[in-house]
Amino acid sequence: MLAIPGWALLSLGRAWYQWRGLQRWIVAIGLGIAFYPVLYYTTRALLPGLRFGPHQIGLLLLLMALFAALRLRRHVRSLFTLDGMEWIAVAVFGMTLFTRIWIIRGQPYPAWSDSLHHTLLTQLTAGLGQLPFTLEPYAPVPLAEYHLGLYALTGAAASLARVPAHTALLWTAQLLNGLCGLGVYLVLDRKCGRVGAILGAVVVGLLSHQPAFYVNWGRFTQVASQTILLIAWLVTWEALKGWRQAPGAQSLSAHWWPMSLAAMLNGALYLLHFRVAVFYLPLLLITLAWELWQERSHSARLQLVLGSAVIGALSVAVILPALSAAFAGFATRTAGPAVGGREWVTAEGIQQTSRQYFEYSWNTVPELAARTWLLVLAGLAGVAGLLRRNKLVLASLAWTAALVALANGYRLGVTWLSLTNLGAILIMLYLPIGLVIGATGEQLLGIGPAASRLGWSRGLVAAALACGFVGSHARAADIEGFRYFVTREDIGAMDWIRENTPADSLFAVNTFFWLPYAPHGTDAGYWIPYLTGRQTTAGVMLLTLAGDEYQPWILALARAAEELESNHTAVKSLQSLGVDYVYLGRMGDFSGPGLSADLLSQSSLARLCYHEGGVSIYQIITQGVPLCPGNASSGRPASGESVSGTAAAEVKTGKWAFMGGRSDARLLFRHL
Repeated sequence: MLAIPGWALLSLGRAWYQWRGLQRWIVAIGLGIAFYPVLYYTTRALLPGLRFGPHQIGLLLLLMALFAALRLRRHVRSLFTLDGMEWIAVAVFGMTLFTRIWIIRGQPYPAWSDSLHHTLLTQLTAGLGQLPFTLEPYAPVPLAEYHLGLYALTGAAASLARVPAHTALLWTAQLLNGLCGLGVYLVLDRKCGRVGAILGAVVVGLLSHQPAFYVNWGRFTQVASQTILLIAWLVTWEALKGWRQAPGAQSLSAHWWPMSLAAMLNGALYLLHFRVAVFYLPLLLITLAWELWQERSHSARLQLVLGSAVIGALSVAVILPALSAAFAGFATRTAGPAVGGREWVTAEGIQQTSRQYFEYSWNTVPELAARTWLLVLAGLAGVAGLLRRNKLVLASLAWTAALVALANGYRLGVTWLSLTNLGAILIMLYLPIGLVIGATGEQLLGIGPAASRLGWSRGLVAAALACGFVGSHARAADIEGFRYFVTREDIGAMDWIRENTPADSLFAVNTFFWLPYAPHGTDAGYWIPYLTGRQTTAGVMLLTLAGDEYQPWILALARAAEELESNHTAVKSLQSLGVDYVYLGRMGDFSGPGLSADLLSQSSLARLCYHEGGVSIYQIITQGVPLCPGNASSGRPASGESVSGTAAAEVKTGKWAFMGGRSDARLLFRHL
């Protein structure tokens, strides 16, 4: 799925000749990752009627495989010829992939809060055959401001493999995570040496707990974009150098395809994660500044600027289907009066949100960036690299400094500079760390006598592999169980919900507020929209993209559900908001006492409907609504009975009016 499109693209225009050995395969895989986001975004914009089902994707891959085979038929042997050190690198990549797959062997559902909307969007993409415009029927959330590139990959995987969306998401994301060392190896192998490249791949894939730890956070869009970041950088760098070496019209004719491939990688990086593209820009600017400084002639500098402009223009053309809408939405949201005009947004809430989102203490660095020993090693390598004037070390450290400055842009009080927080930067520093350690390690090998270099090289590789083997055990065990919400017991409860509750039911679930305006569930109740098609009081983590009707309504529901943790009278509030059921999952609430069966039992408005395997479901009794099947409690109506009144119909009408009706949405859900 990844190699075929990559090789088809790489074989066109003979661009693969500039790479050698394993480098070719890494560039091909990077292009294969980039292919799907670009394809899905472009066809949605230009051919909105085109759908990619399993047959269409299979046929496309078959045609691309035949094209690549035809173009490369005379070079098959050379494509699969690798030297001994390259096979060692392949073993490192294989070990890294093994740790990523092994860690999810007992976790069929992805973890944490973001994984829900990742799964829903994978489901929609696979079912619709194209990228969706909204999150409906699950939630009325427009998606113009959200990066959808990952779901081109996961949706295609779900269609081809005919597996559920959550399975396609988790396996695709872990595959991309396992390929995290490809870019580090490629850059080091091209710019420094093969020993340093292997060392960098071991550091990123096996010794650093990032990005392996992303699996616990569902940080799948960011890792997908970062997987191709350094590949995009080097391909762009090489295309720019090729342009410089063949000026004018000759350059355009000889290097148009390498520059196009660079633009495709750059564009896909943006389509996979908008903010990672912002993280990438300083690295490109540092590279351009370095190349300009290297040149002495005015004409050569102009040629570099012109080449950069051509690649930049091609990159913008690739992302144009997503850029205009995202930029317009961002501009609207960063306008102070528009945001402040929301009555439900309070000054205290904004201040608290800003504090929790942007401010990080130094003691979080070992937790988020790298363990203390690895930070010390990277620091020593950085100092040694600076003393030796290692160009790649200088570029990596300058990039790191630019990223840290970007994370602190909010301190200037300019909304346009408040693009990210320090946490998002810290968790991606494994990339410059791998580059610094690998580049310095390679350079230090050249200090001693040339006769001893081979022995030192073998010793360093052997030591790296031994450390990587030890580190692989930690990577395969870097799991936080409380972040995995769905258990086997919950699946049985989901079956009961589908069979015994109305399609438009609304469930209160255990809730945690990550930020004052960002609630999410803490157990399998959070997954009710995906597993049953019903709605919950927690919504999804894309809530900030929703309109001014849906967002405050979900916040009111989430706060009422959280209040129910300590006050059984909050059932009345939930009833008035139109909540039908309360779900108590097997995992409970990691952040506090959670919803309690004892408290709910004290309310005359709550009736136990389901209790099995540590999972309980209570119905909130509302006039005019039939009672769910279950054991009737003393003093309450028996199963199947209902109480008279018209309040239920009024609540239902008000609850779903903002969604424009649910019948059509339910039909779509069944189709998906």
